[in-house]
Amino acid sequence: MKNIARNFIYQSIFQIMKIVIPIVTIPIVSMALGPAGIGIFNYTNSIAQYFVLVASLGVAMYGNREIALAYNRQEDISKLFWEIVVFKAILTLTVFFIYIGVVSFLPNSNYFYFQSLTILAVLFDISWFFMGIEDFKLTSVSSLFVQIITFVLILLFIKDSNDVGIYILIQTTGTFISQLLVWFFIKPYIKFQKINLKKSFSHIKGSFEFFIPQVAITLYTNLNKTLLGVFIGASAVGFYTNSLTLNTVFITIITTLDIVLLPHMSGLFAKKSIHRIVELMDKTIDLQLFFSLPIMFGMLTVYDKLVPWFFGEKFLFINNVIPFFTPLIVIIPLGMAVSRQYLIPIGKVKEYNKSVIIGAGINIISNLILLPTIGFFGVVISNLLAEFFVTAVRVRSFLKSTNFSFNFRRIIIYLISALVMMIITRMLTQAMPPSLMTNIIQGLIAMFVYFVLTTVMKTNPIIAFIKEKRSK
Repeated sequence: MKNIARNFIYQSIFQIMKIVIPIVTIPIVSMALGPAGIGIFNYTNSIAQYFVLVASLGVAMYGNREIALAYNRQEDISKLFWEIVVFKAILTLTVFFIYIGVVSFLPNSNYFYFQSLTILAVLFDISWFFMGIEDFKLTSVSSLFVQIITFVLILLFIKDSNDVGIYILIQTTGTFISQLLVWFFIKPYIKFQKINLKKSFSHIKGSFEFFIPQVAITLYTNLNKTLLGVFIGASAVGFYTNSLTLNTVFITIITTLDIVLLPHMSGLFAKKSIHRIVELMDKTIDLQLFFSLPIMFGMLTVYDKLVPWFFGEKFLFINNVIPFFTPLIVIIPLGMAVSRQYLIPIGKVKEYNKSVIIGAGINIISNLILLPTIGFFGVVISNLLAEFFVTAVRVRSFLKSTNFSFNFRRIIIYLISALVMMIITRMLTQAMPPSLMTNIIQGLIAMFVYFVLTTVMKTNPIIAFIKEKRSK
């Protein structure tokens, strides 16, 4: 448990910086590049991500799980490591050259060339190894260092809409260097070994099982940006991505514990401790909902006072979009918790695949129906439907195969407390102008109201944790 706590702290620091840095850079970049510039970055990136997807071939999840299982059984992991690295390197280089050939025929090919660094980054990505051995310190520190450098470069060089290419290059170079740096920390864990190519490529089958859901995930997330870019334009992509950005930031921090727990849960499964897995999930899901529900209502509280000063006047349209996306703050982390803490660690890959394939199918079908009829908001609704069904399928599978049950009394209290929090906060700050100070005041009022209500109704897990520690 100490290892989990330490890893959670490292990941939390990293994820908090992933929140703090965008909070500063998003307004600067949005105001400098405008909707069209933000759209160009995200549209070209969406194309590059299809190639990243093939180059990765599900290794992040597969490698993490295989290393975790071997490590917990005290097996030699060097051979396994090099087998996975070699086949991924050959695949990545092949995909990279195909990408260069394809984008050479597309308009604005220079932007696509800059995005190619994200594909090369896959070649050096060994974060799955450190996650497998439950050592998050090294990857977190190196990623944090690169993020700070990237942040400084954005402040120095992104000034107006002519800097789109520079912005893409800064972001992709940062991704590439962050993966490269981790190799300096591998020596204490891994010895060089000659491996058999045939044995190396035998891992393709296992990786491919995790590749299928990644394809599906791309089809219900990345595809939306591509469709908007092709059929409506770059500005629409800019509105769409910025509407999702704030929610995504909070989703990232909420799901930090899932990343930390995946290898630990795999280790428990290796020791046949299914009961312990479910027991841990009961606590983590309760804690997750305690935070995700008020954050969802918190976004509904602050968004209209936030958008004008945070994104700039050019992005006022997204005031109409953000409320649609707020349920994702609850839906996505819940689905991720079930997959990362249960389905993947115990090897229920088929159930995991089923959920994302259904999500992809719903997204494609709803886009075909809604995009031609209601345009931009058709893509928004399609995204919501896909995420809802992905989580619903995962939760249903989890409930059917375990004795887990949601504590609906606590969830209803969280829900009512968050709703009351939103109503009181909006009433008290209704006349205040859109500004940073207004949002800070709203945040302080909201947190106070929510914590008081959940404490009074004796459902605050933080207070319960403090009391438990004091009693020891």
